[in-house]
Amino acid sequence: NHAVAAAMDRVDRRNQLCRELKGYGGTIKLQTLLSELKLESEYKTFKHRFRGIFAAIAFRAIAYVKRTAIQPIITNDVRKAVEAELTRNTDADDSVHAHLKCFDSFEALTCFGMKHEPALVRYFDKLLGMAKRAFNQLPSHERKTWLMPSYQYGDNQTKAVAGSSHKVDYTIHFRHSQRPTFGNIHVLVEAKSEPKGVISDADFGQIADYGHSLWACQPTRLFVPVLFIHGAKLSLVVFTRDKWHRVDFGTFAFTDEEPDDESVGALSCAISQLLYFLSLPPQNFGHFCDVSRRIWGEYEFVRQRDSTDEDQDSVLVDVNISKDPTDSSITIAKECRIEQTINSRGRMAHIFRVEHRGERAILKLLWTPVDRLPESAVYDALKAANIQKTPSIIDSGIIVKNSFGYRVEYMLIEDCGVPLVEYLQAQPTLGIAERSNIAAYAMSQAVECIYNAWSAGILHCNITANNVVVEDGRVTISDWGHAKFAEDGPVDVDALAAKWLFNKNKVAGDEGSSNPITGTLTPAFL
Repeated sequence: NHAVAAAMDRVDRRNQLCRELKGYGGTIKLQTLLSELKLESEYKTFKHRFRGIFAAIAFRAIAYVKRTAIQPIITNDVRKAVEAELTRNTDADDSVHAHLKCFDSFEALTCFGMKHEPALVRYFDKLLGMAKRAFNQLPSHERKTWLMPSYQYGDNQTKAVAGSSHKVDYTIHFRHSQRPTFGNIHVLVEAKSEPKGVISDADFGQIADYGHSLWACQPTRLFVPVLFIHGAKLSLVVFTRDKWHRVDFGTFAFTDEEPDDESVGALSCAISQLLYFLSLPPQNFGHFCDVSRRIWGEYEFVRQRDSTDEDQDSVLVDVNISKDPTDSSITIAKECRIEQTINSRGRMAHIFRVEHRGERAILKLLWTPVDRLPESAVYDALKAANIQKTPSIIDSGIIVKNSFGYRVEYMLIEDCGVPLVEYLQAQPTLGIAERSNIAAYAMSQAVECIYNAWSAGILHCNITANNVVVEDGRVTISDWGHAKFAEDGPVDVDALAAKWLFNKNKVAGDEGSSNPITGTLTPAFL
């Protein structure tokens, strides 16, 4: 009964994710993705420099015919045509023959004769093995050009990934521990036996479910990449906070038993795209910092120098994760996370109870649309207006200015206690009258704070029971991330925009709209 209920919950969850996400995205060109990631020239260099390796791997590829993996027949004429194309207009010795030598002792592809998804997953695994073999044969100076991170791989077709209930077909993990777990996944891989010009609702809901789970458990994500194998074709699906994007790499297995030179060229191009993205360090592909060694540990938020004034710190920060604590580091552990609902798209926050220089504090990592106010700017305005009953900000900054339309912000905030409801629940001996008095006092303090902020031109716009926080009789109004500034109010928006790197005209125009995903900004919430 529990298994049936879990399966029904899974289907309902995936259907909901499909409804919420599928209309917000579609297919884009490879160049568009590379441009967004600022990697156009790097990929061009990578593809050209190691083209012989990609072609050699293509010659070892399978043919996927009638949903069965078979060994293709590649003639000498095809081989010569490919080599001639590779060496055209270059003096480099990058022949297919030279690179094929490193595969001579490589284990034969064991997927020949296998069918459907198991054949495709096995082939994908062997393809990565060939790439690793080729990388290990490169001279040391070439390995600096092609960074091949040390991954762990997991074939999970018949079992759930450790730490989750998801049976992702194949997973690529960072080596954080001795065994791969869902929490240290870098890239997800899902396979379907037939090519998908349009991803079906069921398939989309499945991979969106995987992506949503990674957003929820990894606090450093900028986007979640899913490699989608569909028949002989390979696509990359990227889930950002706002949309999803599909990039078609093309065929990564032959579709004919006797491929021609054009087929070999197309397949080697797809392999180059796959291996390029897998060679990227995490801070360039999916994360805002280097998490290759650990996600949980000692975080350091280091202010960059202001480009216009070397004596001043910028609001931009670099993030480093180390094993050993320092005076300025903050320990972030998953058991210290304050549970938050992670929406399928839109704003997101990971919040942790931490210690900073021996004092309790709250660390917030926030994903906010770039056309909305940074929460740090709102707290600056509250401080300038001397609004009481709001948390003190220990430090704050911007980790990423713009990733697919979202900024990533961090805030280290005074720990002001717990939400009012939790505060009352923690004191079961209180009578109804005492509870009512505490609640009434808390509400009066909240109203006073909200009114004073409103008088200063700052609208909270997201008052909920969780945002009225109590400790030792002190009431604080928290979570000003949905706030807006009143039109023609006293807030110095120009100064805040210059400091916090937002377009005041764009923010002012978009903050007036009502959007349940990015934050409903209406006086009704006051």
